[in-house]
Amino acid sequence: MINTKKIINFSIILSITFFLSIEKIRLSWEISTLYNNNEILKVEYENLKDMNLKLLTQFHIEHSPANIEKFAKENLGMIKKRPKEIIYEK
Repeated sequence: MINTKKIINFSIILSITFFLSIEKIRLSWEISTLYNNNEILKVEYENLKDMNLKLLTQFHIEHSPANIEKFAKENLGMIKKRPKEIIYEK
């Protein structure tokens, strides 16, 4: 009777230990996967920040007053109006 109780207890402890070992392996693999995903997302985030900076710079260059004036002169045939000369006589 005592031997069967010991065997049953040992079997239960062995089963629990096996289950916890498998669970630890699964969690370690999941943490590793999440860490790799995090690294990939960091690289992608840096690339997107660089692209955003380039696009903002391009936007500001294309919408600068000098560029708008250049476009108006070259494509629309506009000319810059010269100021009138004012002559002041005493």
